[in-house]
Amino acid sequence: MNPVRRARSETKMPARYEIVGEIGRGGCAVVYEARDRHLDRLVAIKVLQETGTDASAEERINREARVCSGLHHPNICHITDAGNLSDGRPFFVMERLYGETLRDYVARVGRLEADEMIEISLQLLSALEAVHANGVVHRDVKPDNVFLVQRNGCMPHVKLIDFGLCRRAKTERNDDRTLTRAGIVVGTPEYMAPEQVSGTRDFDARIDLYAVGVVMWEALTGMRAFAADDVRSVLVSVLAKPLPAVRTYRPDVPLCLDRIVARAIERNPRARYWTAAQFQTDLVTARPKVAALQIDGSGELELLSAEWDGPTRRVLPRRRTG
Repeated sequence: MNPVRRARSETKMPARYEIVGEIGRGGCAVVYEARDRHLDRLVAIKVLQETGTDASAEERINREARVCSGLHHPNICHITDAGNLSDGRPFFVMERLYGETLRDYVARVGRLEADEMIEISLQLLSALEAVHANGVVHRDVKPDNVFLVQRNGCMPHVKLIDFGLCRRAKTERNDDRTLTRAGIVVGTPEYMAPEQVSGTRDFDARIDLYAVGVVMWEALTGMRAFAADDVRSVLVSVLAKPLPAVRTYRPDVPLCLDRIVARAIERNPRARYWTAAQFQTDLVTARPKVAALQIDGSGELELLSAEWDGPTRRVLPRRRTG
């Protein structure tokens, strides 16, 4: 959301907004930078494209505006206004963000260290906790939708963006299929949980938590999780090929964090984290161990890390004797 290209002159907005230029465009929408004349500030405006959109694109933009306007959370991009252009196309206004996506960040700096991954994941999970508390499933958590607002002297501020594919959990099963008409995939195959790929609509918030696990796996290893030449091959891999442990490629990653990622990407939903808060608790518990390893890289600490089971182990109560 940083570079701005000059917008086409025929794009007409309500008088309140003055288009400055184009930030970017996707499959069905264009995002412009604009000046809010009432508040004298820059904003971003998402508008349905004039051509090349399917019949559900308009509803996706309207749904995104409705859902996000009701989510007041520092890690979710704020929606401030919505409406229709004179030709009937929907638009909504959101805060102007400066930074880069997690995808671009990893491509620029390389695979992330454990402590940075934990901090980014905690913020992302905080956003998802708010989303899920409102009965919504994002359905498209991926590095491209995790936006990092850079701050001097601090970890990046995470913003979860693009709610165009969100759904009410278990209530809109007759809406867009997970795999839509003409072989087009709704969402991004690499980050879909196996139950999504299999076609079931009986899914819940755990599909978002699975996607967070895949995002973490990729950012820590610097590799694509299910690399393939075509969508069908990716979908087959998601269903049939579990991801190897992070430490297979990054032996320096503490075992506790490796096990947290492994639990998040369990193929069986029952074995995964049930809530974003539960996921966060494990990351918070692992944070001091990760910090200790990075401060003192001695073999002794490495050994201790390798022996530590981490917070995801189920601890059974001791049996009384006598």
